[in-house]
Amino acid sequence: MWLKIVGSLMVVIAGATIGFNLAARYVERPRQIRQLISCLASLKAHINYAALPLPEALSKCTGGVSGPVADLFQAMGRILVTNGWLTPQAAMNQALTETTKLVLRKPEKEVLAVFSANLGGMNREEQHKSLDLAHEQLSLIQCEAEKLCEQNVKMYRYLGICGGLGVVIILI
Repeated sequence: MWLKIVGSLMVVIAGATIGFNLAARYVERPRQIRQLISCLASLKAHINYAALPLPEALSKCTGGVSGPVADLFQAMGRILVTNGWLTPQAAMNQALTETTKLVLRKPEKEVLAVFSANLGGMNREEQHKSLDLAHEQLSLIQCEAEKLCEQNVKMYRYLGICGGLGVVIILI
């Protein structure tokens, strides 16, 4: 009897944990997009006004930002310093594969790929325009991510708990 109760409790807790972890990814995505927008704005200031070299600007643009997004820009700057022959786009792709805790999806990664392809290959005005375009695109993606967050967070939490309860009912 006690074994069934303990086993059932463990199954419900496992289901709830899975549901809450999936919901946390939906909560984290808009936050990381906001951090990306913040880092891009800081990068724009470092490139246009301070006229810093790209690896140094990438390392300094993460001021006030922590977590996977800061790790992404730090890794990109480090890659450009150690491998000076790499293009910014190749460095961004390598940094995206190195940074594992990012919950970015394909649209954000495409914006970053286009942004990094234009980075360093143009004059300051064109880079300024490219940064503005990336900022606008990420802002639109952020609105969509917040809508998805509102829709799916409760659903995944309830689905995790109810799924665990459903498995318990089937097993008993």
